Amino acid sequence: MLEVTDAATIQFKSLLSDTGAQGSGIRVFVSGSGCCSSYGLDISENGEPGDELIERDGLKVFVEPRAYDELSSAKIDYVDSGDMKGFTITGLSSSCCG
Repeated sequence: MLEVTDAATIQFKSLLSDTGAQGSGIRVFVSGSGCCSSYGLDISENGEPGDELIERDGLKVFVEPRAYDELSSAKIDYVDSGDMKGFTITGLSSSCCG
């Protein structure tokens, strides 16, 4: 199952609070098409029909069905190190074709 780290949970909660979206959650979805998926994150009040719900320390994470399958062994983290700052997804089980 998709893991959301402590650092990512803290940052997502802060983002929701800063945008006045308390009570909403984060939605993870597949962005683009082709054999090499990329993923998007958005604020969502209730997710979309068919989304899987992951709850962690009061944070709701809605995961689109296709993304849920592709991210089954992945981890969402928040990194703030040197020149890198932001959310990352690591541990993807699939690889790109080509």
